Amino acid sequence: MWKITSSIAAAVILFTSTANAQAQYSFTRQEVIAFESATMPTNDFLAGKKGEPVKIAGHLRLPKSDGKNQVVVLFHGAGGVGGEGGPVSDWARVLNEAGIGTFAVDSFSGRGVATLADAGKVSAVNRVVDAYRALELLSKHPLVDPNKIAVMGFSHGGSPALYSSLVRFQKLHGNPDLQFAAHVSVYGNCGTTFREDEALTKKPVLLLHGTSDDWVPIGPCREYASRLTKAGMNVRLIEYPDSYHVFDGPAVREPVKLAQATTSRNCRFAEVEGATLINASTKQPFSASDPCFEKGTTIAYNETAAKKAHEDVKAFLKEAFAQKS
Repeated sequence: MWKITSSIAAAVILFTSTANAQAQYSFTRQEVIAFESATMPTNDFLAGKKGEPVKIAGHLRLPKSDGKNQVVVLFHGAGGVGGEGGPVSDWARVLNEAGIGTFAVDSFSGRGVATLADAGKVSAVNRVVDAYRALELLSKHPLVDPNKIAVMGFSHGGSPALYSSLVRFQKLHGNPDLQFAAHVSVYGNCGTTFREDEALTKKPVLLLHGTSDDWVPIGPCREYASRLTKAGMNVRLIEYPDSYHVFDGPAVREPVKLAQATTSRNCRFAEVEGATLINASTKQPFSASDPCFEKGTTIAYNETAAKKAHEDVKAFLKEAFAQKS
Protein backbone atom coordinates (compact mmCIF):
# COMPACT_ATOMS: atom_id res chain seq x y z
CA MET A 1 0.00 0.00 0.00
CA TRP A 2 1.28 3.47 -0.77
CA LYS A 3 2.64 5.73 1.94
CA ILE A 4 2.95 9.51 1.79
CA THR A 5 6.36 10.93 2.61
CA SER A 6 7.49 14.54 2.81
CA SER A 7 9.26 14.17 -0.53
CA ILE A 8 5.99 13.52 -2.38
CA ALA A 9 3.67 15.61 -0.24
CA ALA A 10 3.99 18.49 -2.69
CA ALA A 11 3.98 16.39 -5.82
CA VAL A 12 1.38 14.86 -8.08
CA ILE A 13 2.27 11.47 -9.51
CA LEU A 14 0.33 10.31 -12.53
CA PHE A 15 0.47 7.09 -14.47
CA THR A 16 -1.76 4.88 -16.53
CA SER A 17 -1.79 1.14 -15.82
CA THR A 18 -0.19 -1.23 -18.30
CA ALA A 19 -2.21 -3.98 -19.97
CA ASN A 20 -0.99 -6.51 -17.39
CA ALA A 21 -1.93 -4.23 -14.50
CA GLN A 22 -5.36 -3.69 -16.01
CA ALA A 23 -5.90 -7.43 -16.05
CA GLN A 24 -5.00 -7.66 -12.36
CA TYR A 25 -6.70 -4.55 -11.00
CA SER A 26 -10.13 -3.01 -11.52
CA PHE A 27 -8.83 0.46 -12.30
CA THR A 28 -7.10 1.93 -15.33
CA ARG A 29 -5.60 5.08 -13.86
CA GLN A 30 -3.94 6.04 -10.57
CA GLU A 31 -2.88 9.39 -9.18
CA VAL A 32 -1.33 10.42 -5.88
CA ILE A 33 -2.50 14.00 -5.40
CA ALA A 34 -1.37 16.43 -2.72
CA PHE A 35 -3.78 19.08 -1.51
CA GLU A 36 -3.99 21.65 1.26
CA SER A 37 -6.13 21.26 4.36
CA ALA A 38 -5.88 22.67 7.89
CA THR A 39 -5.11 21.44 11.39
CA MET A 40 -6.82 22.78 14.47
CA PRO A 41 -8.08 21.74 17.92
CA THR A 42 -11.69 20.61 18.14
CA ASN A 43 -12.79 23.84 19.84
CA ASP A 44 -11.32 25.93 17.02
CA PHE A 45 -13.04 23.73 14.44
CA LEU A 46 -16.39 24.19 16.19
CA ALA A 47 -15.80 27.95 16.34
CA GLY A 48 -15.15 28.09 12.59
CA LYS A 49 -11.49 29.10 12.83
CA LYS A 50 -9.27 28.35 9.84
CA GLY A 51 -6.43 26.56 11.63
CA GLU A 52 -2.88 25.95 10.45
CA PRO A 53 -2.39 25.00 6.78
CA VAL A 54 -1.12 21.48 6.18
CA LYS A 55 -0.32 19.53 3.04
CA ILE A 56 -1.83 16.05 2.86
CA ALA A 57 -2.47 13.69 -0.04
CA GLY A 58 -4.76 11.03 -1.39
CA HIS A 59 -4.54 7.99 -3.67
CA LEU A 60 -7.00 8.23 -6.55
CA ARG A 61 -7.95 5.07 -8.48
CA LEU A 62 -10.27 5.42 -11.46
CA PRO A 63 -11.95 2.53 -13.31
CA LYS A 64 -12.28 4.64 -16.46
CA SER A 65 -9.40 6.54 -18.05
CA ASP A 66 -11.83 8.52 -20.19
CA GLY A 67 -15.25 9.92 -19.38
CA LYS A 68 -16.51 10.87 -15.92
CA ASN A 69 -16.07 8.58 -12.92
CA GLN A 70 -18.14 8.22 -9.78
CA VAL A 71 -15.78 8.44 -6.80
CA VAL A 72 -15.90 7.59 -3.09
CA VAL A 73 -13.50 9.46 -0.79
CA LEU A 74 -12.17 6.98 1.80
CA PHE A 75 -11.03 8.00 5.31
CA HIS A 76 -8.88 5.59 7.30
CA GLY A 77 -9.16 4.83 11.00
CA ALA A 78 -6.78 5.58 13.86
CA GLY A 79 -4.27 3.04 12.58
CA GLY A 80 -3.64 5.01 9.41
CA VAL A 81 -4.19 4.06 5.79
CA GLY A 82 -2.85 0.55 6.40
CA GLY A 83 -1.75 -2.14 4.00
CA GLU A 84 -3.31 -4.92 1.99
CA GLY A 85 -6.13 -6.62 3.85
CA GLY A 86 -7.06 -3.50 5.77
CA PRO A 87 -10.51 -1.87 5.46
CA VAL A 88 -9.37 0.97 3.17
CA SER A 89 -7.52 -1.34 0.79
CA ASP A 90 -10.31 -3.89 0.67
CA TRP A 91 -13.07 -1.34 0.17
CA ALA A 92 -11.06 0.32 -2.62
CA ARG A 93 -10.90 -3.07 -4.32
CA VAL A 94 -14.63 -3.73 -3.84
CA LEU A 95 -15.67 -0.33 -5.12
CA ASN A 96 -13.25 -0.35 -8.06
CA GLU A 97 -14.60 -3.77 -9.09
CA ALA A 98 -18.07 -2.21 -9.04
CA GLY A 99 -16.90 0.51 -11.44
CA ILE A 100 -16.59 3.21 -8.77
CA GLY A 101 -13.41 5.25 -8.31
CA THR A 102 -11.82 5.76 -4.88
CA PHE A 103 -9.74 8.52 -3.32
CA ALA A 104 -8.03 7.22 -0.15
CA VAL A 105 -7.02 10.25 1.92
CA ASP A 106 -4.05 10.04 4.30
CA SER A 107 -4.92 12.49 7.09
CA PHE A 108 -1.99 11.44 9.29
CA SER A 109 1.36 11.38 7.46
CA GLY A 110 1.31 15.06 6.56
CA ARG A 111 0.55 15.87 10.20
CA GLY A 112 3.42 13.78 11.54
CA VAL A 113 1.28 10.95 12.91
CA ALA A 114 2.96 7.58 12.35
CA THR A 115 1.56 5.27 15.06
CA LEU A 116 -1.76 4.37 16.64
CA ALA A 117 -0.55 5.97 19.88
CA ASP A 118 -0.18 9.31 18.07
CA ALA A 119 -3.65 9.26 16.48
CA GLY A 120 -5.09 11.38 19.31
CA LYS A 121 -3.00 14.30 18.06
CA VAL A 122 -5.48 14.70 15.21
CA SER A 123 -9.05 15.63 16.11
CA ALA A 124 -11.44 13.26 14.34
CA VAL A 125 -13.96 16.02 13.65
CA ASN A 126 -11.13 18.24 12.33
CA ARG A 127 -10.89 15.77 9.46
CA VAL A 128 -14.21 17.13 8.20
CA VAL A 129 -12.03 19.89 6.73
CA ASP A 130 -10.02 17.22 4.89
CA ALA A 131 -13.30 15.90 3.48
CA TYR A 132 -14.40 19.28 2.17
CA ARG A 133 -10.98 19.98 0.63
CA ALA A 134 -10.95 16.56 -1.04
CA LEU A 135 -14.42 17.28 -2.43
CA GLU A 136 -13.23 20.59 -3.88
CA LEU A 137 -10.20 18.92 -5.42
CA LEU A 138 -12.11 16.08 -7.03
CA SER A 139 -14.92 18.31 -8.28
CA LYS A 140 -12.37 19.98 -10.58
CA HIS A 141 -10.82 16.76 -11.84
CA PRO A 142 -11.51 16.20 -15.57
CA LEU A 143 -12.22 12.49 -15.05
CA VAL A 144 -14.58 12.85 -12.07
CA ASP A 145 -18.30 13.61 -12.09
CA PRO A 146 -18.62 16.44 -9.53
CA ASN A 147 -22.21 15.43 -8.76
CA LYS A 148 -21.27 11.83 -7.94
CA ILE A 149 -18.67 12.09 -5.19
CA ALA A 150 -19.48 10.27 -1.95
CA VAL A 151 -17.52 10.00 1.30
CA MET A 152 -16.92 6.92 3.44
CA GLY A 153 -14.91 6.53 6.64
CA PHE A 154 -13.92 3.87 9.14
CA SER A 155 -13.78 4.31 12.94
CA HIS A 156 -11.77 7.55 13.46
CA GLY A 157 -12.50 8.25 9.79
CA GLY A 158 -16.23 7.89 10.41
CA SER A 159 -16.30 11.44 11.75
CA PRO A 160 -15.37 13.16 8.46
CA ALA A 161 -17.70 10.81 6.62
CA LEU A 162 -20.68 11.44 8.90
CA TYR A 163 -20.25 14.99 10.14
CA SER A 164 -19.40 16.48 6.75
CA SER A 165 -23.17 16.11 6.26
CA LEU A 166 -23.95 18.76 8.90
CA VAL A 167 -25.24 22.00 7.41
CA ARG A 168 -23.53 24.01 10.14
CA PHE A 169 -20.10 22.50 9.50
CA GLN A 170 -20.49 23.00 5.78
CA LYS A 171 -21.20 26.69 6.35
CA LEU A 172 -18.18 27.00 8.64
CA HIS A 173 -15.62 25.05 6.61
CA GLY A 174 -17.04 23.94 3.27
CA ASN A 175 -18.01 25.35 -0.09
CA PRO A 176 -21.74 26.24 -0.18
CA ASP A 177 -21.87 25.23 -3.84
CA LEU A 178 -20.52 21.71 -3.25
CA GLN A 179 -22.02 18.74 -1.42
CA PHE A 180 -21.18 15.07 -1.22
CA ALA A 181 -23.71 12.86 -2.98
CA ALA A 182 -23.77 10.46 -0.02
CA HIS A 183 -22.16 9.79 3.38
CA VAL A 184 -21.17 6.35 4.76
CA SER A 185 -19.79 5.89 8.28
CA VAL A 186 -18.49 2.44 9.19
CA TYR A 187 -18.26 1.77 12.97
CA GLY A 188 -17.76 5.50 13.51
CA ASN A 189 -18.18 7.24 16.85
CA CYS A 190 -21.56 8.90 17.48
CA GLY A 191 -20.90 9.63 21.16
CA THR A 192 -20.75 13.43 20.88
CA THR A 193 -23.81 15.64 20.57
CA PHE A 194 -22.96 18.73 18.56
CA ARG A 195 -25.06 21.86 18.35
CA GLU A 196 -27.44 21.75 15.36
CA ASP A 197 -26.42 18.15 14.61
CA GLU A 198 -29.92 17.22 13.49
CA ALA A 199 -29.75 19.58 10.49
CA LEU A 200 -28.10 17.67 7.66
CA THR A 201 -27.83 18.28 3.95
CA LYS A 202 -30.47 16.54 1.87
CA LYS A 203 -28.02 13.84 0.79
CA PRO A 204 -28.45 10.30 2.18
CA VAL A 205 -26.46 9.04 5.16
CA LEU A 206 -25.70 5.37 5.89
CA LEU A 207 -24.28 4.05 9.17
CA LEU A 208 -22.81 0.52 9.36
CA HIS A 209 -22.03 -0.99 12.77
CA GLY A 210 -21.33 -4.33 14.40
CA THR A 211 -23.50 -5.19 17.40
CA SER A 212 -20.54 -6.67 19.34
CA ASP A 213 -18.23 -3.68 18.87
CA ASP A 214 -16.51 -2.99 22.21
CA TRP A 215 -14.21 -0.22 20.91
CA VAL A 216 -16.89 2.05 19.45
CA PRO A 217 -20.23 0.69 20.70
CA ILE A 218 -23.30 0.80 18.51
CA GLY A 219 -25.59 2.35 21.16
CA PRO A 220 -24.82 6.04 20.53
CA CYS A 221 -25.26 5.55 16.77
CA ARG A 222 -28.64 3.95 17.36
CA GLU A 223 -29.63 6.99 19.41
CA TYR A 224 -28.28 9.48 16.87
CA ALA A 225 -29.93 7.69 13.94
CA SER A 226 -33.21 7.78 15.87
CA ARG A 227 -32.89 11.52 16.51
CA LEU A 228 -32.10 12.18 12.85
CA THR A 229 -35.03 10.07 11.66
CA LYS A 230 -37.42 11.96 13.94
CA ALA A 231 -36.00 15.20 12.53
CA GLY A 232 -36.86 14.04 9.01
CA MET A 233 -33.29 13.41 7.86
CA ASN A 234 -32.40 10.81 5.22
CA VAL A 235 -30.45 8.36 7.40
CA ARG A 236 -30.26 4.58 7.80
CA LEU A 237 -28.42 2.40 10.30
CA ILE A 238 -27.56 -1.19 9.31
CA GLU A 239 -26.50 -3.51 12.13
CA TYR A 240 -24.32 -6.60 11.69
CA PRO A 241 -24.82 -9.28 14.38
CA ASP A 242 -21.86 -10.78 16.23
CA SER A 243 -19.48 -8.31 14.59
CA TYR A 244 -16.62 -6.49 16.28
CA HIS A 245 -14.64 -3.41 15.32
CA VAL A 246 -12.95 -3.74 11.91
CA PHE A 247 -15.37 -6.53 10.94
CA ASP A 248 -14.57 -5.61 7.32
CA GLY A 249 -10.77 -6.02 7.60
CA PRO A 250 -9.73 -9.42 6.16
CA ALA A 251 -6.22 -9.04 7.60
CA VAL A 252 -7.70 -9.72 11.07
CA ARG A 253 -9.22 -13.17 10.52
CA GLU A 254 -8.80 -14.17 14.15
CA PRO A 255 -10.04 -11.93 17.01
CA VAL A 256 -7.29 -9.73 18.44
CA LYS A 257 -7.48 -8.31 21.95
CA LEU A 258 -5.79 -4.91 22.25
CA ALA A 259 -5.21 -4.57 25.98
CA GLN A 260 -3.64 -1.10 25.78
CA ALA A 261 -5.98 0.45 23.21
CA THR A 262 -7.97 3.34 24.69
CA THR A 263 -11.72 3.51 24.19
CA SER A 264 -14.35 6.12 24.96
CA ARG A 265 -17.13 3.52 24.96
CA ASN A 266 -18.42 4.75 28.34
CA CYS A 267 -18.02 8.45 27.51
CA ARG A 268 -20.66 10.79 26.19
CA PHE A 269 -19.74 14.32 25.23
CA ALA A 270 -21.74 17.39 24.27
CA GLU A 271 -21.00 20.75 22.69
CA VAL A 272 -22.11 23.77 24.70
CA GLU A 273 -22.01 27.51 24.10
CA GLY A 274 -18.59 28.86 23.29
CA ALA A 275 -17.69 25.95 21.00
CA THR A 276 -16.69 23.87 24.01
CA LEU A 277 -17.01 20.14 24.56
CA ILE A 278 -18.01 18.83 27.98
CA ASN A 279 -18.51 15.41 29.52
CA ALA A 280 -22.28 15.00 29.28
CA SER A 281 -22.38 13.20 32.65
CA THR A 282 -20.06 15.36 34.79
CA LYS A 283 -20.70 18.63 32.92
CA GLN A 284 -16.96 19.25 33.12
CA PRO A 285 -14.81 20.31 30.12
CA PHE A 286 -13.57 17.48 27.92
CA SER A 287 -10.23 16.03 28.95
CA ALA A 288 -8.20 13.13 27.60
CA SER A 289 -7.67 12.13 31.25
CA ASP A 290 -11.40 11.81 31.90
CA PRO A 291 -11.99 8.66 33.99
CA CYS A 292 -14.65 7.46 31.54
CA PHE A 293 -11.86 6.45 29.14
CA GLU A 294 -10.89 2.79 29.43
CA LYS A 295 -8.40 0.38 27.92
CA GLY A 296 -9.03 -2.97 26.29
CA THR A 297 -10.72 -3.49 22.91
CA THR A 298 -11.30 -6.17 20.29
CA ILE A 299 -10.91 -6.24 16.52
CA ALA A 300 -12.02 -9.16 14.36
CA TYR A 301 -12.97 -9.83 10.76
CA ASN A 302 -16.41 -11.27 10.06
CA GLU A 303 -16.56 -12.51 6.48
CA THR A 304 -20.35 -12.81 6.40
CA ALA A 305 -20.83 -9.28 7.72
CA ALA A 306 -18.15 -7.86 5.43
CA LYS A 307 -19.71 -9.34 2.30
CA LYS A 308 -23.15 -8.14 3.38
CA ALA A 309 -21.72 -4.66 4.00
CA HIS A 310 -20.16 -4.63 0.53
CA GLU A 311 -23.53 -5.32 -1.05
CA ASP A 312 -25.33 -2.86 1.25
CA VAL A 313 -22.96 -0.04 0.35
CA LYS A 314 -22.99 -0.75 -3.38
CA ALA A 315 -26.80 -0.72 -3.40
CA PHE A 316 -26.84 2.49 -1.34
CA LEU A 317 -24.38 4.24 -3.66
CA LYS A 318 -26.21 3.09 -6.78
CA GLU A 319 -29.36 4.74 -5.52
CA ALA A 320 -27.56 7.85 -4.26
CA PHE A 321 -25.66 8.41 -7.52
CA ALA A 322 -28.87 7.98 -9.50
CA GLN A 323 -30.49 10.93 -7.72
CA LYS A 324 -30.56 14.24 -9.54
CA SER A 325 -28.32 16.89 -8.03
